Amino acid sequence: MAITFPRISITVDDDRGTGTQGELNILALGFGIHQSWIYTAMFGTTTIFQAPQALGDVESSISLVFLISIVVFGISLLFVAATDQRFLKFYTAKRAIIGAAALTAIGTFSVFAVNIPGALGVMATLFAGVSTGIGSALLLLFWGIAFSRHGAATIVMNTAVAIVIAIALYSFVLHIIPPPFSGILTGFLPLLELPLLWRLTPVSYALRHAIPIFNPLPVRKLPFSIRLAIPTLLFGFALGALRSISTQIILPSSDLTTQLLALFAGGAATVLLLVTSFCLDKRSHWDFLFRPLIPFIAVTLFFLPTLPMGGSVLEPLVLLTGYMCFEALMWVFFGEMSQEFRLSPLFVFGIGRGCLALGSLAGSVSVADPSILGSLTPFGEAGGAVLIMFVMVMAYALLPRVRDIKRIVIPPEPEGYPAIATFNRQAELAAGASGISEEDAQPSAEDGDLTPPFEAHARGARAETVRDERAPRLGAQPAYAGGRSQVSMGSGYGKAGPHPKDPAIPGLSQRVNEEADTARKSGRFRAQCETIADRYLLSRRETEVMFLLAKGYNAAYIQDKLCISKSTAKTHIGHIYRKLNIHNQQELLLMVEETDDPAHPEGDLRGPLGSNRLA
Repeated sequence: MAITFPRISITVDDDRGTGTQGELNILALGFGIHQSWIYTAMFGTTTIFQAPQALGDVESSISLVFLISIVVFGISLLFVAATDQRFLKFYTAKRAIIGAAALTAIGTFSVFAVNIPGALGVMATLFAGVSTGIGSALLLLFWGIAFSRHGAATIVMNTAVAIVIAIALYSFVLHIIPPPFSGILTGFLPLLELPLLWRLTPVSYALRHAIPIFNPLPVRKLPFSIRLAIPTLLFGFALGALRSISTQIILPSSDLTTQLLALFAGGAATVLLLVTSFCLDKRSHWDFLFRPLIPFIAVTLFFLPTLPMGGSVLEPLVLLTGYMCFEALMWVFFGEMSQEFRLSPLFVFGIGRGCLALGSLAGSVSVADPSILGSLTPFGEAGGAVLIMFVMVMAYALLPRVRDIKRIVIPPEPEGYPAIATFNRQAELAAGASGISEEDAQPSAEDGDLTPPFEAHARGARAETVRDERAPRLGAQPAYAGGRSQVSMGSGYGKAGPHPKDPAIPGLSQRVNEEADTARKSGRFRAQCETIADRYLLSRRETEVMFLLAKGYNAAYIQDKLCISKSTAKTHIGHIYRKLNIHNQQELLLMVEETDDPAHPEGDLRGPLGSNRLA
C-alpha cells in the first residue's frame, strides 16, 4: 500500500485580490534527512565516529575525513556545472539516485575503519572522504532539481522546515543514541532519503530535453560563473564559521536547555523566513529576500565574542537562529534563481553549492583556531565577528541582481535555440513514421510516469484533453493519437503501432499524415510559447500558466489544472501580463500568433514586441 504524505498549503492574499501560495510537502522531510546526514557524517565525525582530528595540536572538531569529503564534494559539484548538458542523461537518471545513495552510505560506514593503524586506516580515510563527497554531491543535485520545480514560496517553506528537521535529527543522533549505534544510524540516513527522492523524481528530464519542464535558458557561462562564484565563496566563509560554532560548539553540549534552545531557534528561524517571504512584494526576487535577513544574521554575530563566557541562554539562541536563517537562505537563493529564470539547476547548484562548500571549509578551519581570525583585525577577541560581518557585507554587495542575470542570458539568434529547432524537426518527421525505431517508440520503464507535473491532477479528464494537454511540456515529443496506432518520438508516450503503409489497415496512412500535420502545428505552437517565455524571462510556473492562457483557458481552469488557489492563479496571470507589457488574454493570443517559430522564421524573430526582449 502506497504511503500518502500530507500537504500543507499557506496562501497570503493582499488587498488587490492577488497573493502567493506555498506548499509544505515531502521535500522538507527528504531534504531534512539529507541535511542531517551532512551534520552527523561531516561535522560529527570526531564525536559520533571518534575519528582523529585533522589539525594536530589544535583543539578542533574537524577530522581528516571531513576535509577530504568537503573538498571532493566541492570539486564534484563544480565538475557537474562544467559538464552540465553534456552528461545530462546521467545526472538526471533515476538509477543514479540509487548509486549516489549507496555510495554515500558505504562511505559513511567506512568511517568506522579510519582508526585502524597503518595503511588500512589511511585507505579507509581516503575511501570514506572520496565516496561521501561524490555521493552526497549527486544527492544534493537531485534535491536541487526537485526544489527547482516549485515556486518561490514552496521553496522557502520546505527549506526552512528541512533545516529544523536536520538540527533535530542531529541532536537526537548526537545525544540520545550512543556510539557506535549513532554512527550506524548515520550510515543509513542516505538510504532513508532515497525513496523520498525517488518519488520526487518521476521522469528523466533528459528524455524531455527539459530542466525540469522547459529548456533552460542559455547563459554566458564564464560571466555567470564569476558573478555567482565570488559572492558565494564569501558567503560560504561566513556560513562555515557559523556552522562550526553551531554544530561543533553549541549543539554538542549535553545540556538539555541547549537542545530545547536549538528547537526554539529553529522555529524562530522558520517563522522569520516565512514572514519575510510572504510579506515581500510579489514582484520581488531573491535579492529582496536578502535585504532584511542579511542584516539580521550580521547582528547575531555581535553575540559571538560572549559565547565562551557561558552562563546565558541568549547567545546560543541568537546564534543558532542566525545560522539556521543563513543556511536556509543560501539554499533558497539557488533554488529561486533556477526557478525564476529557468536556468539549469545542475549549473546553478553546481557552481553555487560547490563554491559555498569550499568557502565554508575555509570558514570552519578559521574558527577551529580563533587566533587566526583575531590576528587579521585590530579588534582583539571581537575581531572574528567583525571580520565575518565584513565578509557578509562584501558578499551581499557583489550578489548578482536581476538586471545582471538579464545581461548574462544569451538572446536567441534568428535561427532560434538549437533545442527548439531540433524539436520542430522531430515534429515534422512524424509524417515519416516508418523511420521511427521501435526502441525509440517504447516507453522507458525506469522513468515511471511521463505525465507532466500538472497533468497528474486531472487524470479523469477526457482522452482528447489528456492528449491535448501534453503540449505544455515543451521537451516532450509529439505522439500520435490514433487509438491503437499511437507512436511516440523520444519521450516514450504510447507504443509502436502498425506500419503506416500496411495494406491490411486501409486509411491508416492518411490518418497518420493528418495527425502528423496536427503534430507539426502543435510543435510550432509550443515553440512560439517558449520563444515568448525566453524573450521575457518568464519563470517555470509562469510559463505553464502562459501556455494554458495561450490555449484559451480561463483562470478558473488554470486554477484547477495546476492545483493552485484563485489568488495564486491571478497573481501569475498579472505577472505574465506585466512582463509581456500586455493587458488581457486576447493580446496574449495575438502575440503568440504573431511570434515566429524560431525553427522556421518567416521574418523578424523578435515579433511586434521584440524590442522588450529582456524587459
